[in-house]
Amino acid sequence: MKIYHIEFAKIGTDISGGEICMLKNIKYFKSKGLKNILLTTENGRYTYKKLGLCEDEFLEYKIIKAYHHEKKYHIFILYLLRIIKSVKLVKNIAVKDDDVLVCSSEFFPDSIPFYFLAKKNKKAKLFYWFHMLAPNIFKGYEGHFTGKFQMPKLTIIHYKLNQLLYRQLTFSSGIILTVNFYYKNILRKKYFKNKIYVIKKFGGIDALNIKQENKKYDLIWLGRFHQQKGLFELLKIVDILRKKKKDIKIVILGGANDKIKKAFFKKIKAKNLGKHIEYKGVITGGERFKYMKQSKIFLMPSLYESFGIVNLEAMKCGLPVVAYNLPVFDVFKKGMIKVDILDNKKMADEILRLLKDSEYYKKISNEALKFSSEFSWEKTGEEIYSLLTSNSE
Repeated sequence: MKIYHIEFAKIGTDISGGEICMLKNIKYFKSKGLKNILLTTENGRYTYKKLGLCEDEFLEYKIIKAYHHEKKYHIFILYLLRIIKSVKLVKNIAVKDDDVLVCSSEFFPDSIPFYFLAKKNKKAKLFYWFHMLAPNIFKGYEGHFTGKFQMPKLTIIHYKLNQLLYRQLTFSSGIILTVNFYYKNILRKKYFKNKIYVIKKFGGIDALNIKQENKKYDLIWLGRFHQQKGLFELLKIVDILRKKKKDIKIVILGGANDKIKKAFFKKIKAKNLGKHIEYKGVITGGERFKYMKQSKIFLMPSLYESFGIVNLEAMKCGLPVVAYNLPVFDVFKKGMIKVDILDNKKMADEILRLLKDSEYYKKISNEALKFSSEFSWEKTGEEIYSLLTSNSE
């Protein structure tokens, strides 16, 4: 039995939550003595090896060369080039009856070669990941839950088209993997007739051997610079907070989108928030947990999310999370304080209460630690391993 993982949609050398999930699962499958074949790009192999996913008897990379095209072409042209190369690659792969095929995303460079690979042997077990629904094309990430309308953007249209094609390319024998029941209900109504399996214990930290640090920061934010992450709402919240707590301090870890990053720092300067915000850039690996340990509260002003693995990571560091009440956050029963979307005054009030009331802070912090202790990548791997190796669907 071999497990084939398709990840040709990899862009750049940053890493997404879906990719983290794939890497953690492969490591778990390797520990169980299963042979994994990871089909990806050369920059994918470079990135994953840096994160410890090295080739051995239980892991083999099969790659296409596509990284040198990334800055030359629009993403649609880039995807077409990858599809041509990836379909050619999978044509030379022999799929056996007991093999397992896992499609890591719904994007064209993954779904199309996966379709051709799956056609080779209809007895192989098929699994399709669906991490996040595309937002409404007339509202986008910023307006999907706030109700604000906008002109359709090509990126959102492209995202929606990827998911519509994914629906057409899935085989009825395959199982859809998703991360919360909110998505399951929508996927059942609008997308798939397949069996949909919700991962019960998704994400977390397997081990955290970082000593408690002195609390240098009141708040921490960590993530990609993306429209869905609510970065400009974050600035509004800090602006409210500084009027009531003049020494408020937030540390920010992340980056990637240069356009948003430039606009973000321009806004910081315009609002004169520089002394309240410390930017550390993109921090990966265990170092980000040191910054969490140096902080008191994790701020989550995202306007749109799939799950929010970073919430669990913050909770495992003992941090209460303050977030907008997105439907996907229903899974977080403890340790997260939720306020209505865009109610920045309420969010600021909740942050101040945590900072001023030590007993209340201790209560929410302990709840965060207890709740997050139920989650780990080890448990995620165990759950998916059981599903992949089961004799029935």
